[in-house]
Amino acid sequence: MIHAVLYTKPKYVQCKMTRRKMTALNFLYVDNYYGDCHEDNSIDVESSDEKKRNWSIEKIEKLKQKYHIKSLPFIKIVDNNKVLDS
Repeated sequence: MIHAVLYTKPKYVQCKMTRRKMTALNFLYVDNYYGDCHEDNSIDVESSDEKKRNWSIEKIEKLKQKYHIKSLPFIKIVDNNKVLDS
């Protein structure tokens, strides 16, 4: 099934607007690596939780290396775990 995978930051206007747009278009999406849209699964390099902050920093570095991104949100279009576009 074709869907989007969003990589977002909490309380970031561009990320919130991206989620709203995807919802308005009725385009199926999951919000980041864990596959759900809970705010606590967003990338947050400034988190007071050390485990969350370290996970976020590692995730950002992996995304930078693989997709050469410079900012969030980042969107991948996926079909059966195959990336169609980003």
